[in-house]
Amino acid sequence: MVNTRNLIDCFIFLKTYFYSFPLNKVFNLSEYNAKVSTSEKLPFIYLIHDEFADWMLIDEYKSTVSSTVQRLGVKARSAGIHLIFAAQRPDKDALPMQLRDNLGTRLILKVGSTGTSEIALGEKGAENLLGRGHIVARLSGEPNLIFAQVPYISSEEIYHLSTIIKER
Repeated sequence: MVNTRNLIDCFIFLKTYFYSFPLNKVFNLSEYNAKVSTSEKLPFIYLIHDEFADWMLIDEYKSTVSSTVQRLGVKARSAGIHLIFAAQRPDKDALPMQLRDNLGTRLILKVGSTGTSEIALGEKGAENLLGRGHIVARLSGEPNLIFAQVPYISSEEIYHLSTIIKER
């Protein structure tokens, strides 16, 4: 059996959060946490899934992830739940259309072909990046692509950053 417990737990948290929001007359987690006492504050949740494409080759996992992400959809962000999926090879089997449609922001490094760019980004362009940290982003609510340079970060800095995120 494939373990999808963390993703399903996010859905359970989402229900808990959205039950608490109307009781406090707020629309998102930041407003909720600003209104309640310190002991009642709810955490932001970051679920990071590395090597996502490899897991999506397992039918049971693919089915569970696709349906859960579809149910989470846009509501997860307002509840402070952030899903981060990393894939070395974004192809149509690893990122089915239903899943791509429910992921808000996409950050793409250089890919090998136009077809891969269209799957990962939704349009051509990522295949023309220079590499070396060049990135193209499709942000939720933004009509245009954003091109940027991502700085190098060492393993030590990654650990430090993940500690800061964990403390929040």
